[in-house]
Amino acid sequence: MKNKKWLLLLIIVFPSLFWLILETSTINSKRLPFYGPKQVIQKGDTNFYTVNDKFYKTLDSTASLTQLQTTDFPLYAIVFINDKYRSDSYRLTGLWEYLNYKKAKIEHIPFILVTPLKDGKSQAYDELKKLSASENVHFYHWHKSSYDSLIQSYFIQKPYYIDYSFFILVDAKRHIRGYYDARYVSELKRLIEEYQHLRLKEEKQKLIEVNEIKRNH
Repeated sequence: MKNKKWLLLLIIVFPSLFWLILETSTINSKRLPFYGPKQVIQKGDTNFYTVNDKFYKTLDSTASLTQLQTTDFPLYAIVFINDKYRSDSYRLTGLWEYLNYKKAKIEHIPFILVTPLKDGKSQAYDELKKLSASENVHFYHWHKSSYDSLIQSYFIQKPYYIDYSFFILVDAKRHIRGYYDARYVSELKRLIEEYQHLRLKEEKQKLIEVNEIKRNH
């Protein structure tokens, strides 16, 4: 009976305690930027740029658009394999290093690799096949004719030093939150840290919303 009382107490207290820990933790001391065009609606209220999260999943002529569901991909890191870089495997050196030697540190992060499609075939798949062995690395595709336009939409108003082979961190609302040079392990480390930071903030926000619903009832 005593155990049940303790269990009930934990169920009641834990959400509030967890919220307090999050509120006083470092997640509030760091604010990741929003990239892309911004529209100020009124003071303190801004519309941030959102990206297209629908891509082609299959490799044949019947390819259909697949949306990256927030239940499966609440946040994701995406990279576009440009034709002129597709034979330069060193551009993904940072990812290769983690997958080969520090896989546990990144296996919770969805990595989306988008390659161009021409006549129903991926133009850059062969060089990257080994990456598909990792469950958190997902291949998607886009038509060759509009591939450059798609890429540019993810790099609109990008900082001048950002190259088109960088990873882009996209949050649950499909805002761009960071760019990372996939060639360097240090950049992948930064991606991991900022991904975890956003996930914590998301969990905190969900907890706040749940508590508000309970109070309203």
